[in-house]
Amino acid sequence: MELTSEEQDMVVGKYGKAAQTAMDILVTLGEIYGAKRLIDITSVQIAGVSYANLNEPGLAWLEEMAKDGKVRTLTTLNPAGKSFS
Repeated sequence: MELTSEEQDMVVGKYGKAAQTAMDILVTLGEIYGAKRLIDITSVQIAGVSYANLNEPGLAWLEEMAKDGKVRTLTTLNPAGKSFS
């Protein structure tokens, strides 16, 4: 998959472990689906972040990503974990 120099820097960890992990996932998915490159985006939504579907392993992964992870675009969160009574 063709990557920009900034994307290549993320792959080798120049932007931290969280960005490197995210890029590893994106590049792997890109290779699986035959993508030629990544596309520009203006926003993202994070879904499936309820403890009910993450449990302890998912929570541990999020905690690890949060150590040096920062969003790089407008990001919203699925409110599924909120309970209304």
